[in-house]
Amino acid sequence: MSADPGLDEAVTEPNVFAHVQVLAEIGKQHGNRAVGTAGYEASAQYVEHVLAAAGYQVTSQSFTLPHYREVSPAVLTTATGPVDAATFAFSPSGRVSGPVQDTGMGCLSTDWTGFRRGSIAVAGRGGCSFRVKADQAAKAGAGALIVVNSRPGELKGSLGEPGTPLPVVGVAQDVTIEGPVTVETNTTSTMKVSRNVIAQTGQGDPDDVLILGAHLDSVEAGPGINDNGSGVGVVLEIAEQLARMRPERAVRFAFWGAEEVGLVGSTHYVRNLSAEEKAKIAGYVNLDMVATENHGYGVYDSDNAIEEAATEFYGLRGLPSEEVAFDGRSDYGPFVKAGIPAGGIFTGADSIKTPDQAEVYGGTANRAFDPCYHKACDTIENVNRQVLDVSADAVAYIVEQLAFTGRPVR
Repeated sequence: MSADPGLDEAVTEPNVFAHVQVLAEIGKQHGNRAVGTAGYEASAQYVEHVLAAAGYQVTSQSFTLPHYREVSPAVLTTATGPVDAATFAFSPSGRVSGPVQDTGMGCLSTDWTGFRRGSIAVAGRGGCSFRVKADQAAKAGAGALIVVNSRPGELKGSLGEPGTPLPVVGVAQDVTIEGPVTVETNTTSTMKVSRNVIAQTGQGDPDDVLILGAHLDSVEAGPGINDNGSGVGVVLEIAEQLARMRPERAVRFAFWGAEEVGLVGSTHYVRNLSAEEKAKIAGYVNLDMVATENHGYGVYDSDNAIEEAATEFYGLRGLPSEEVAFDGRSDYGPFVKAGIPAGGIFTGADSIKTPDQAEVYGGTANRAFDPCYHKACDTIENVNRQVLDVSADAVAYIVEQLAFTGRPVR
């Protein structure tokens, strides 16, 4: 059974692009739209304004999260000269010099027996979390902690949240550390407040809800217009058009905060759903990067009706599409973990387009799908309007198939 309420005709690319343009102007004015910034708050206020103007009751769901920024790169100097090192996220600022002392894995209190207070501790990767190593180092009175990778390549890690009192850095497996050494880090770590913005159709069964969501924040490096102003623009346009329609299922629109720093907003939302509220959610459709310049047409390999509807759409349009990894890297992750069916479409990020994909989709082989992924150049000029048009139609089709019929999502 299919439905034709006219949503796909009502949703238009110029309307979607107009929303994307506003987010681009906000990003240009503030430099970015990252969580905890004026750019994010302006983006949230714009979304609220659009939804309220369309007649929705809008909910703002606040949450707190740790926020970290590296002001300048780590400096590690050994007896033999400078060594490349990476500051661990949520390491405090500091400059410490002293002799080095090896602590094995640094996980157990026995690893620290005989440790000389004020020394620079060296621990191997593995055996426990980086935070446990740092806590043990602090208890032992270490001036700083250097963690050595257990495999080739640089070591970037996170302490999870603020609170560690000593600088912590990571180095590559092949680095030799001879004392005395100096470790210097320059960072800021704070707790910030952010929010999700949520609205739901007045029409449709409120006990049988389809959620359509996109993350509203950017990275700090740039305004985040493909990632993810494009997804936000599509969700806003569909919300505006659905306000005038009568779906069988209620449709909820979610604009997530803090996706770029670990799916924080969507995780907070799902964790705070009661069992009864979870049971009312038929499925979640995720939009994250849907106007990629050097594009592909990806459908998350979710093995449910969301994937089926998206694949149907591309087939009906005579367009190629492919399954993409359903690996939890975007806001569908918390829904899947909670047992809620999820899926969506995706037009490409930083992976490299293969020659075979270039032959199928056009564009440039051996180049990133989005060369501006997480960069300052992710501006309005980075939006492929033809791809945005197709993506908007694809999502409209998915919503038609799942919200205007009783088609099971699972």
